Amino acid sequence: MGRRVGALAALALLLGGCAGGAPQGSDGRPEASGALPVPARQRIVPLVDAHQHLMSPTAMAILTPPPPLPPVALPAELDRLLKDRAQVPETVPQDAVFTGDAVMRDVEEGRWWTGAARLREAIRNLPPGLEFVPKRYTLDGATATVLGNLRPAGGGEETHNFQLVLRRERGKGWRIASEMVAPINPPVYAPAVTAERVVEVLDDAGIRYAALLSVGYWFGQPAREIEDRHRKTREENDWTVAEAAKFPDRLVPFCGVNPLADYASAEVERCAAMPSVRGMKIHVRNSRVDLADPAHVQGLRRFFRAANDHGLAVVVHFRGDVERFVAEVLPEAPDVVVQIAHMGNSWAVARQFADAIAAERPGTRNLYFDWTQALPIDPAERTPEKMAEAAEVMRRIGLGRILYGTDLAVRANPSPRDWWRQTVLTLPLTDEEIGDIADNVPPYLADLAKGRPAG
Repeated sequence: MGRRVGALAALALLLGGCAGGAPQGSDGRPEASGALPVPARQRIVPLVDAHQHLMSPTAMAILTPPPPLPPVALPAELDRLLKDRAQVPETVPQDAVFTGDAVMRDVEEGRWWTGAARLREAIRNLPPGLEFVPKRYTLDGATATVLGNLRPAGGGEETHNFQLVLRRERGKGWRIASEMVAPINPPVYAPAVTAERVVEVLDDAGIRYAALLSVGYWFGQPAREIEDRHRKTREENDWTVAEAAKFPDRLVPFCGVNPLADYASAEVERCAAMPSVRGMKIHVRNSRVDLADPAHVQGLRRFFRAANDHGLAVVVHFRGDVERFVAEVLPEAPDVVVQIAHMGNSWAVARQFADAIAAERPGTRNLYFDWTQALPIDPAERTPEKMAEAAEVMRRIGLGRILYGTDLAVRANPSPRDWWRQTVLTLPLTDEEIGDIADNVPPYLADLAKGRPAG
């Protein structure tokens, strides 16, 4: 397959973002001018991101944290202790508040510390001028627990959670035996993820096309109290389709639904009637699908049959029994792409799918896998052993079935550019193999890649 190189902006990023770099030819490579050449592998850029989610303001509201707990009044002795704790070490001695064997989780290192000197250091690692606002407490004889939040003295936004374990000592009164403080993280899923945001991160990576996956299935979650699930699922899917229509030459929408919902087949039919929609996204765990339950297996079979009848691909966030899925569900969709998201969430699972492909089991002819968060996000956890395992399993599946993908364009996730550079480009694969992955275009995007806009 031919090699793709990024646009000039993407190549400049690969070069470290240096302004005024060497002149570049039409293929994006530096012309001979004394500049250091860019390694061939670093010039490989994927053509497609096959797993990008959108998230409407309505969907985002599902994940919006609940309002803070209201403060509670403590018994006088406990209340006095918390007020004294806020004044350590400025005006209240440390040993007047803590037991001699107290332990504290240091907010900077996240470790448990003990001993007067280490506690003193941990206390100083907290921002000054905070007050302890109790939200819950238990009292049982000579022990007590207080949970709450820290905020600036006199009021303001709460910045940390805290948990105190207290002990009443003879002749001294209440003391803190254990203290744990952790910062309150900002919301992960904010603001809403729009088509403009997706195109922004695609451009940053030099990626041309993307599949936009609706989170409509969120509204069918059995574990959440959601009114009018069907209507909200439809609205989320319609919003995703409308967003994709802003960039019809680059984006194709997928609808999302709980495959076990009583409206699932109707939603497949409705989405199939929209010319730009290329598939459906389902999430097995989110929808509480249990492949050990025959009724759930029958529900999945109906859903896959409906998708196949309407010519819609299915992206599956998979969990469960691979053999049962391959034997009983996949054969219902022999004519459309079935894309296993996140490489199956487990290399053991991916190996089982590879075995099914090798055996040419029914339904595996159009089976694809996307690379979305297939390795740990934390670089420290991406060991050489895990990278080698990933390369080995991908070869067993067949590199022509591997699609690049990155997931939601939110703060908690790596960007498409960073995920490609930090994972795929570091795999123990040859440049030729990586180039093949970069060039893969799923069949549901083939028309768009040939220049025919979605819809």
